[in-house]
Amino acid sequence: MELQNLLTYSKVCEFMSFSKAADQLGYAQSTITTQIAQLEDELGVKLFDRSGKRIRLNAKGQELLLYANRLIALASEAKSNVSDAKTPRGSLRIGVIESVGAFFLPDILENYLMTFPEVRVQVLTATTREIMEMLRQNKIDLMLTLDDRIYDPDWICAWLREEDIVFLCAPNHPFSGRMDILLEELVLENLLLTERQCNYRYTFEQICEKNQISPRSSLEIGCTNTILRFTEHNIGVTFLPELTARESLATGRLSRFAVKGVSIRMLIQLIYRKSMWCTPAMKAFIEKIRNTYNQDHPV
Repeated sequence: MELQNLLTYSKVCEFMSFSKAADQLGYAQSTITTQIAQLEDELGVKLFDRSGKRIRLNAKGQELLLYANRLIALASEAKSNVSDAKTPRGSLRIGVIESVGAFFLPDILENYLMTFPEVRVQVLTATTREIMEMLRQNKIDLMLTLDDRIYDPDWICAWLREEDIVFLCAPNHPFSGRMDILLEELVLENLLLTERQCNYRYTFEQICEKNQISPRSSLEIGCTNTILRFTEHNIGVTFLPELTARESLATGRLSRFAVKGVSIRMLIQLIYRKSMWCTPAMKAFIEKIRNTYNQDHPV
């Protein structure tokens, strides 16, 4: 079984498209078709279900993809170790949710890129569910998310940190500085909410549902910075990861308050796939975060 054919197969699976794989690899589409046909002939099975121009991995195809990714990772690891190419270089693809990407990554990346100028970093922002799927499809190398503890037999959590979700309002709002707000009072306010797929919003809505309470008015906003600005202008109140509001709180543009019986805490988690090789660029990024936040989890 040719390694090049497995590389091509992995790329076709990533895009679910022969033509897009050909563009990425710089091949003619006929070359991609031939390499996949060679794999299918060698294995004696079809790897894709075809419907017109669309393709979908079948059970055998999914099974082969696991082996293909392991072999590709092992080949890359062997090349690096034998050639002594320990210096981080090449590409590093990071999938991150918007709030963590905007408020957690900048300082880390600035230092990382100055230390390892030969690494090309690509940051992709999406919802937690979307970046999980990107990781499964090998579209990213590392996933940085904010969620409850995530478990998957093929995933390794290289680093994590607890993050409080805090309630925020303008300094001149009646809730400012109070620690005794009732949930029934809160839901009468105009709530500035993140997108519906957001994990801490889901947790809050579950608390409301458990208490048989529904928010009276809400405004859904997909950008954390916009939520912060709207809250500063007293358009409503909100709840966000503490890291996103640190600057606004320190400068007095926002105030905190607490809601009785409501405490939401999530984990910032840095995750990669066990079945894929942890490249020098990935290891260096993990170590940069660990050293910055003084935590150590085995890679």
